[in-house]
Amino acid sequence: MSTGQSHTQAPRQPEPGTSAAPEPAQTRAEARARAAAQERADAQRAGSPSRPPAGLTRPPAAGELAYESTITAPTEWVPYVYTTAEIQTHAARRGLSIASVVCGVIGVLAGIFVIWGAPLSLAAIVLALVARFVESRAGALWILGLASGIMGLLMAVLWFVVNTQMVPAYYS
Repeated sequence: MSTGQSHTQAPRQPEPGTSAAPEPAQTRAEARARAAAQERADAQRAGSPSRPPAGLTRPPAAGELAYESTITAPTEWVPYVYTTAEIQTHAARRGLSIASVVCGVIGVLAGIFVIWGAPLSLAAIVLALVARFVESRAGALWILGLASGIMGLLMAVLWFVVNTQMVPAYYS
């Protein structure tokens, strides 16, 4: 450390009547935790109930954890729990998948008659791949959008090949 302070404490001198086993070097946090554990053990042996530290005497407010539950699991480690409304909102997200299906179907229909279905089919493929990762609960809609996009793109490529290779050869 730049301050030159050590994070270890000097070993305690044994109290009269106790064993003189040396304690290992420890950090300040470990020393505080050990002292708090010792105080709790002494309080339990004396028969007094454990109390929260000073300043934590009010009951927990809505959304807060009770003090007792933070002794073993600090609140920083408690995972976020979604509310029912949030779960329903996430489950209802299917906008990208639906847009992918719509673009794919229009791309297939346009691919039958003209080559202009290719941009819509490409958009359907991109939207389907994005929806695959963003909308995990959209089900198979993104797969339908991907399949229709690929089919529309293949039809546009087939239209291009027919018009550039086969039609001129037919008329010549």
